[in-house]
Amino acid sequence: MEKDTICAISTPFGISGIGIIRLSGKSTYSIIEKIFKPKKNSAVKDIPSHTVTYGHIINSTGKVIDEVLITFMRNPKSYTREDMAEIGCHGGIITLKEVLNLCIKQGARLAEPGEFTKRAFLNGRIDLTQAESVMEIINSRTEHSLSMSLNKLKGRLYEALENIKEQLISLLSGIEAKINFPEEDDTKNYNIQLSKTINDILSETESFLNQAGKGRILYEGINVAIVGRTNAGKSSLLNKLAGEEKAIVTEIPGTTRDSIQETINIRGVPINIIDTAGIRNVRSKIEKLGLKKSFEWIEKAEIVLLMIDGTKKINDFDLKLLNKIREKPYILIINKIDLPLKVELNNLKKSFNEERIILLSALTGEGLHNLEEKIYSLIQEGYGKIEDSRIFLNIRQESQLRGVYQKLKTVQEDVYIKDNLEIVAEYINSCIKDIDELTGKNINQEVLNNIFSQFCVGK
Repeated sequence: MEKDTICAISTPFGISGIGIIRLSGKSTYSIIEKIFKPKKNSAVKDIPSHTVTYGHIINSTGKVIDEVLITFMRNPKSYTREDMAEIGCHGGIITLKEVLNLCIKQGARLAEPGEFTKRAFLNGRIDLTQAESVMEIINSRTEHSLSMSLNKLKGRLYEALENIKEQLISLLSGIEAKINFPEEDDTKNYNIQLSKTINDILSETESFLNQAGKGRILYEGINVAIVGRTNAGKSSLLNKLAGEEKAIVTEIPGTTRDSIQETINIRGVPINIIDTAGIRNVRSKIEKLGLKKSFEWIEKAEIVLLMIDGTKKINDFDLKLLNKIREKPYILIINKIDLPLKVELNNLKKSFNEERIILLSALTGEGLHNLEEKIYSLIQEGYGKIEDSRIFLNIRQESQLRGVYQKLKTVQEDVYIKDNLEIVAEYINSCIKDIDELTGKNINQEVLNNIFSQFCVGK
């Protein structure tokens, strides 16, 4: 299948100023030659690589389908290291479909999700971590997460992993030499040196995992749930944080019956804000489901924002929520400070950390900056300093590297306890294979297919 010529629409499907159809494979230019008439009547085979040519797409009867610009990229200097072309059409739905169908009729097949990037990996243009970073770039939600994904695309993650692997190979070579020629040196002294080397690799791997974990926060974000009784101002706060009206705000209790989510950016960290249904006595089945989700979000969210209506005294619903959030990272928000306050603020300060209490007006925005700073501060408390993180590991990569770390820990114990270099060698060799699987040098087809199935068609 990798030898087929593939095609796909690479731009979002819909009405737009321009739409791109991408082709890759050995038949790319023979297909283009059958459907493309250059304005200057030059032969497609003579058009130089990395140039753009103007002309028309025509069908089998000679009818003009669209006026286009085609970018030619000949192998091996293309994204897939195959002959490639990108047809820049007008972005209408019908036009794109017609041109795509022409490509298929002339011998191309529709690309599978991520197949262009998969071919770039299989043809040795990029490693697997770089391939995965392509989708991460597309899904980046802040400049910081985009920067980390670009670092991976540049090969920074691959370089770091290869450095660890080279140390392991050097270590394995020394161990195998010692196994084959045990009389050369004192084994006990060698084991002390071996243990020190393993400790050094462990420290480097652990540091890398810690940094990468922080990078994951910058990429995936933090879930922050806004909870409180009805009409406390939760939806108004969501709208203020989002900078636009995402939730309906009325004086009618229970307007929000389901969770509403919006992602905002606080100092480079994506914050997934969840506005939950207000807590009150309800009768309808729909509202009961909404309340159930509200309590579920209190458990699931990394940070809980409990909103108290400052113009009212604390009631039983407030007390129930106050007790629920005690064990969570929380911020207690006293809302409606633009109006006369009736809430017993001093009593709250006796029971809750004063630094976690924020006074604000969701209507005017007063105190909003303080809330954002407190959210960021709580993230720092949970994850340490994250501003300097330069590498992000996805779930597959982190799981694989943690496996390497655990094997090295086992090796460390074997050196001290079992004094068995053969077992140590097996573990080290297994770690090397794990890193090769991480970078794609040694990976099974099922895992590979699963990775690229998460890509969009045309990338």
